[in-house]
Amino acid sequence: MDESTHQEVFGWVLRHPEKEVEVQNGIEALFVGRGMGKGTDYDRETGRVKTSGKGSVPDFIVSRLKLCLEVKLSKSKDDLRTIVDQINADIREYASRYERQFFVVYDLGVIRDEAEFKSGLEDAPGVTVLIIKH
Repeated sequence: MDESTHQEVFGWVLRHPEKEVEVQNGIEALFVGRGMGKGTDYDRETGRVKTSGKGSVPDFIVSRLKLCLEVKLSKSKDDLRTIVDQINADIREYASRYERQFFVVYDLGVIRDEAEFKSGLEDAPGVTVLIIKH
């Protein structure tokens, strides 16, 4: 990996990411760094789940684990309610197809009480919420 690619992939760790895709790229780099192959061990932006006329596509899937992984970026207090609503909707939709759901919330200092934020979200079977503080 050349220096410019390295900066592009891992630069979000050193600064505040502006977009969710920057965190997704970092997670994918971790998958690749662990020797996982795209299309065999994991996939990105595939596995559409359609319920009640609405469709959702998880950020990542690991089919052999029946796992989907969704990334959220928390930049402001206004984001929090939206993120919780999105996670709740995703839980309902993804439960029909995936036994395990993993939500990574990359927090830029907005979430004060992690337990309160997770309250209710992890009650659904197979759901885990990980908050990463920057």
